[in-house]
Amino acid sequence: MPTIDQVRDVLATINDPELHRSIVELGMVKGIEVAAPQVTVDLALTIPGCPLKSFFQEVLPAKISASFPEITSVTVNLGAMTDEERKALVGGVRSQTPTSFATPESRTTVLAIGSGKGGVGKSTVTANLAAALAKRGHSVGLLDADIWGFSSSRMVGTSARPTVVDERLIIPVEAYGFKMISMGNLVEDDRPIVMRGPMLHKILQNFLTDVHWEEPDYLLIDMPPGTGDISLSLSQFVPGCSIVLITTPQQAAEKVAERAGHMAGKVGMKVAGVIENMAYAICEHCGERTHPFGTGGGHELADTFGAPLLGQIPLDPPMGELADHGKPSVIVSPESPSGRAFEEVTDAVIKVIPPRPKSRARKSLPIIMSPSAAPVRTG
Repeated sequence: MPTIDQVRDVLATINDPELHRSIVELGMVKGIEVAAPQVTVDLALTIPGCPLKSFFQEVLPAKISASFPEITSVTVNLGAMTDEERKALVGGVRSQTPTSFATPESRTTVLAIGSGKGGVGKSTVTANLAAALAKRGHSVGLLDADIWGFSSSRMVGTSARPTVVDERLIIPVEAYGFKMISMGNLVEDDRPIVMRGPMLHKILQNFLTDVHWEEPDYLLIDMPPGTGDISLSLSQFVPGCSIVLITTPQQAAEKVAERAGHMAGKVGMKVAGVIENMAYAICEHCGERTHPFGTGGGHELADTFGAPLLGQIPLDPPMGELADHGKPSVIVSPESPSGRAFEEVTDAVIKVIPPRPKSRARKSLPIIMSPSAAPVRTG
């Protein structure tokens, strides 16, 4: 029969799906009893009513039974951590992940996706870029900083609520292989957000520091229109981050995006590149390209800042319809004109703005044992 230590070693190979740490390291395993041919595991969930109950009730028995054929019955008793245990867990997790993307230890490339004005498809571009980067195997986070006019949650088709382990540890929602947070994941889609600048500053700070991003390769920040509070706050929280400007070919859009670029320069943000959206239309019958919004805006904006034009996205009607239904065209319609264009833009982004080298390996968390845990026994 296996010993308690052997069962614990098996459990140590199982990660919490949200925190991506071993359930033993997180202190979730509170007791193990071995009495032939049965094993009983007492497990403390991070929060009462955790949505992952079924995961643990299925995975733990399967893992133990596969490791020890002589065990024919596995019982998992689920409880919840005390406030003290939860605080210890949060402290351990936080100590292993930098709380600021501005620290030298951070290996995350932070890209603000901005335009200066609304209506140029900035959120659509951000969602597709995040999905395409994740599709290539990069770890990606998407932060919707448009607090008033949030739309990223709709763009990727999820209004799921994040799991709040603690006020300092929020688990972001996942979609299409990347993590994201948006006001759309916190409030109803039709609810207006009414608040002044200081509150916007605080929410952005919470999104950056309290959400458990886990040092992704890329953090894309979907910026609001304009050059106001959010832009200034971002420059304080992540000094030196880069901005990718989104424009359409029209001079009116290009000039507004230019203002956003100059503002970024004043607060230390480098213009890393330009993406021209709605650059052209392709006739579905003959394949001819037309330019309903003119030409040249993207090139002119890139030349102004000495930055590369990362790509041109066509005016592709299905792309907008897919976005309304939470489906990035680069994922569900990769052979469409917009899907192919996003693939090319993503290649350019990776080449021009590569992810940072990986930092040294993360240390293991201390094993947290509950003083009130039931004694463990072997039979």
